[in-house]
Amino acid sequence: MIMMMMTTTKHYTFWILLIFSISMASCSTIPSLGAPEIGINYGRYGSNLPPPEAIPSLVNSLSIKHVKTFDMDPRVTKSFANTGISLSLCIPNDKIPILASNASEAESIIRTFILPYHKNTIITSIAVGNEVSLMPQFSSHLVSAMENVHQAIKRYRLHKKIKVSTTHSLAILSRRFPPSAAIFHKSIAESVLKPLVRFLQRTNSPLMVNVYPYLAYKQSFPSIPLDFALFQPMNNSKRRKYTDPYSGVTYTNLFDIMLDSVDSAVKSLGLPKIPMMVSEIGWPSSGDPGEVAANLENARVFNQRLIQHLKRRGWNKIPVYIFALFDEDQKTGATVEKHWGLLYGNGSRKYDLNISPPI
Repeated sequence: MIMMMMTTTKHYTFWILLIFSISMASCSTIPSLGAPEIGINYGRYGSNLPPPEAIPSLVNSLSIKHVKTFDMDPRVTKSFANTGISLSLCIPNDKIPILASNASEAESIIRTFILPYHKNTIITSIAVGNEVSLMPQFSSHLVSAMENVHQAIKRYRLHKKIKVSTTHSLAILSRRFPPSAAIFHKSIAESVLKPLVRFLQRTNSPLMVNVYPYLAYKQSFPSIPLDFALFQPMNNSKRRKYTDPYSGVTYTNLFDIMLDSVDSAVKSLGLPKIPMMVSEIGWPSSGDPGEVAANLENARVFNQRLIQHLKRRGWNKIPVYIFALFDEDQKTGATVEKHWGLLYGNGSRKYDLNISPPI
C-alpha cells in the first residue's frame, strides 16, 4: 500500500463545510442482494510470517476465496494449486518500461509465471505495477506495458480467464468533492488514464482502485465524523448523511463517496462507467501516538460493516480485497503501516470477522 492522499486546502475546506451540512437522517432498509466476494491482500513484509505453503489454510479459515499478491512468486502461486482460491498477481513496477518496449519480455513473463501454473491454480488477474499512475518514469509506459501483457496472454488463449489491469490510489483525483464533480489530475487525465480506461473497457477488465476511508478521515480530521467513515449502523435512526449539491445523491458513508468520485472522474473523460475492483481497503488496528482512531475495535467494526454494506449493495461479481492478511512489521514509514492485518504475523487472529453476516 502506498499512502498517497495529496489532500489540498480546497479538499479540507469542503470537508469543514461538510460537517455543517451533515444532518441526521432515518434510512429505509435496503434488501439483501447476495453475498459479496471478499478477498484479501497478501503482503510479505514481515519478519515472522508463515511460509507460503501455510497460507491457503489460513485464508480458508477466514472463509475467503480470493487472494491478491504484490508479486508473481512461483512458490506462492504453486501453494494455491487445487485449493479453489483465486489469485490476483502483480508485475513489479520496475518491469514496466521494458514491458512497454519489448513484447518478448511480456511473453517471457507469461511463459515463466503463468503457463506452468494456470491449469491447477485459479489466476484471475494480473496488475501491471502498483499505484504508478502519478510516477512519470512508469506512467508514460504503463498502457503499452499492459497492452503487451494482454497480447501475450491472448496468444495462449487465456485472455478471457486472466484480466490485465493496474492499481490506482485515489491520489489520481485532483478534485474529489463533491463526488459528482470529481476529476483526474490534468497531468495524467488525457495522456495516461483515458487510454488506460479505454484499454480496460475493450478487454472487459476492471479498474482497480485502492480505497482508504481511514486516510481520508485522518487527513481531514476533525471535519469528517468517525461514524461516517466507519459505516454507520443501519438501525440507527439518527444516521448522518451528506447530499451532493449537484447530483442530489445522498450518502451515509465515506466509502460510497470515494467510489462515486472515481466514477465521476471517468465520466469527465467522456467515457462510460467501468466496473471497479476495490483492490485495497481496510482500517489499521494501531498507529502512532495521537492516532486514536487506529485501534483494534475500529478495525473490526470497519471491516465487518464493510462486508455488511457490500452485501446490501449486491456487490457480488467483482472481489473486494481487504488490506491485509497479516501485520507486516518490516514495513517502513509511520507505525500505522505495520498494523492493517486481520492476522498477527504468527497467523493468530486479531478479532473475529464474519464474512457472510446476517443483515
